[in-house]
Amino acid sequence: MLELLTNEFTILIFAAILSVISPVKGLFFIVLGLLVFKEVLSGRLYKVLLDNAIPVAVSGAIIFFSAIAFASRSMDESLLTVCSYFFCILLGFIYGKEKNDGWVGAALLMLRNITVFACLFSFVLEIVLGQRLVTNGSFSFLQTITIDNPSLYRLRSFFGHAIVFGQMIVIAVVINFKLETSKMKRLLYSVVLLVALLLTKSRSAWIILTASALVYLVFRLKNPEYSKWNLIALLTPAVLLLVFMLYKSGLFNFVGSRFGELETDVSYSQRSGAISYIIHSFLSKPLFWLTGNGYGSSRITMLDTTVEISGFSTVDNGFLAMLYEYGFLGICSFASLLISAGISSFKSDCELDQVLFSVSCICCAEFMFYCELGWWVPTVILFATCGLALGRASARHLNLCESGPILISE
Repeated sequence: MLELLTNEFTILIFAAILSVISPVKGLFFIVLGLLVFKEVLSGRLYKVLLDNAIPVAVSGAIIFFSAIAFASRSMDESLLTVCSYFFCILLGFIYGKEKNDGWVGAALLMLRNITVFACLFSFVLEIVLGQRLVTNGSFSFLQTITIDNPSLYRLRSFFGHAIVFGQMIVIAVVINFKLETSKMKRLLYSVVLLVALLLTKSRSAWIILTASALVYLVFRLKNPEYSKWNLIALLTPAVLLLVFMLYKSGLFNFVGSRFGELETDVSYSQRSGAISYIIHSFLSKPLFWLTGNGYGSSRITMLDTTVEISGFSTVDNGFLAMLYEYGFLGICSFASLLISAGISSFKSDCELDQVLFSVSCICCAEFMFYCELGWWVPTVILFATCGLALGRASARHLNLCESGPILISE
């Protein structure tokens, strides 16, 4: 509980979650503003802005073009949203530079704990009680609707959407596997998380988790000094789940049916139709290739057509939405942010930095399957973890410069 009250990263994540599932939609902006104001009072924000004048100037230009000059929604909403992305990166950079490894590790483990709680909460709510937290398209603790047959539904209550829930579970699995020191807790949490991941029926999350496991095993094959407990923690839950599902209903049939639905799944038809439509719309406006069409423009564009479902307002591909709204300037800046965070993480040869970058990559990979810039939880995690990785790299560079060269005396 003390970590929850003192860890700014955890506070920011909780604010993002509560902004989705509570009636107070502006809670995240209030908390973000208070954290930024706290850094202004401490003087750290001014120092970071001064030391990074060029990146800040470039980011300011992107904010101007995407949120003001070509705003397709209200100017206030556009400016507030895009500035929030910027300040998430900035706060992450400050915390990465000022905080120690214990603070960062505690923040990531708390994120894992939140996801485990969300899994258990959704188990009880959807499977046991047969209810879901939803009211008029927004999520709230105040009302629930009854599910006639919970087994037919995808587990999604706490984070609102099965794809977002699945992504959060994959992030929690990586954090649990890499940072949890207790062997029993690691095994127990792995079982809870993987069962929940299966029940989300999120194909994209299954693909990303499988890819993450393969990447990890490839790197482990190059390093003979691996931990047998890590290997046990990885294989035991998978074997248990495999045996259980084969005995109960047939795991391969269950998973295979989800991928078999692609041939007739209306969401897949909508997604592919939306992607082709948004590409055509973008290419037909060469004037906006550089700066984009403004925040929210992809949704407004999609509302002008009925590709498959009338009133469908998402591109369902975060990279295309980013390209359409922020142009090549925005998507290149995003790519440079991720690449810089990755280079900094691998140069440090620190496992904690590599976990931070892995979390960023998982959020980024989900962009291929879903447009998540409107979902505050994964957006905050993506930008804040990139900022943390860059801030930690800056702190290491500063310490190296302050230590000075080593003089060899005769």
